[in-house]
Amino acid sequence: MKHFDAYLFADYSGAADPSTQRGAIALWGLERGGPPRKIVGPFTRDTLREAILERLAHATRRGRRILFGVDHQWSWPRDLWQVAGLAALPWRAALAGLVRGGARRPALGPPDTFPAAFNAFARQAIFHCRVRGLAHRYRIPTRSTWPGDPVRLTERAMAGTKPATRLGGTGAVAGQTLHGLGQLHRLLEGAEEAGVTILAWPFDSLVDDGRSHVGVEIYPTFCRPASVKKSDDADARACCEWAAAADLPRILDLRSAPPAVRRAARLEGWILGARLASLSSGFPCVPR
Repeated sequence: MKHFDAYLFADYSGAADPSTQRGAIALWGLERGGPPRKIVGPFTRDTLREAILERLAHATRRGRRILFGVDHQWSWPRDLWQVAGLAALPWRAALAGLVRGGARRPALGPPDTFPAAFNAFARQAIFHCRVRGLAHRYRIPTRSTWPGDPVRLTERAMAGTKPATRLGGTGAVAGQTLHGLGQLHRLLEGAEEAGVTILAWPFDSLVDDGRSHVGVEIYPTFCRPASVKKSDDADARACCEWAAAADLPRILDLRSAPPAVRRAARLEGWILGARLASLSSGFPCVPR
């Protein structure tokens, strides 16, 4: 199997204002055997997508492979896909359906419009926000009464992650993910149009095929050493360094994982480095 020639990781932003995005998004790369290097921006979410695709296309022309990742959730929990009516579809088709919207289901959009519209579609208080002022502005409740599970199996194997349905407040990632899923769909579409082959792991395959560029979901807190202070640059850089030193053939192979993990991974995804062993001793509590 051919090794990756380079690693490319971005620390993301869910900010509405493009100028804030430019100050918060960081992109770092690492050529195999070399030091990590910051890729000069600044980037908005749109220009970050374009920069990643440009580097993938350039590597394709040179016969090189890149492992790349962005630190937003790459999918929803199965129960949320079920509410959307998309759980029976392969992930790429489900993602496309979510972005486009359905007969009654709203098209994927930003936190100030989509969560309220989706709650109305589902007739349930699914998306919520603990910050009262923000909840009022978004027209969503401060607490969820939805009986479904807002947490993916991979998040139960990666301590510190947050649910997909809670916006606002410290560490909340739902808003960032609403933006990120749309950008991810557009990245995959753009790659197909450009003749760039991306394996979105583990949705497309439970194992690296050794030929394609591989896109993964990352959780920088897991990759960043405790001694390194958190920052956008430190997070993106730490992911490059961690991936370059990791046993990726083993980590990117979920074929021998328990059946429940393999089923979940094809629709819910899997965070790079999430440890299967942590599931054997019970599921950690993830707050709603």
